[in-house]
Amino acid sequence: MEGGMSTMTDLVFLLLIFFIVISTMITAGVNIDVPQNGGKKSDKQILTININDQNEYLINKERTAISSEKIEKVIKQKIGKDSIISLYGSNESSWEASVYVIDIAKQNNFKISLNGAKK
Repeated sequence: MEGGMSTMTDLVFLLLIFFIVISTMITAGVNIDVPQNGGKKSDKQILTININDQNEYLINKERTAISSEKIEKVIKQKIGKDSIISLYGSNESSWEASVYVIDIAKQNNFKISLNGAKK
């Protein structure tokens, strides 16, 4: 039985290292305060803007397309205090159309959420 004890010793040392590493990872966790009673519903309204393949803007569920010359005025009329713009772009729309809405949001301190193409 030569060599049998050396492999057993190696195995014991590997298990020891494993448990030391795991125990340090467990103690280095992050404390998170979880709400006890759940959360309350947000009062913020979402202004959804879809960009179609012709780089026209559709707001909320309206079917009337809005041109880039009028979109800033329409956004300012429809957005309320503490509202969020949710921007969806078509796969065929140009990135400039999306950047234009992002610029409007940035200039007016509106919050904006960027999303993938909406089907």
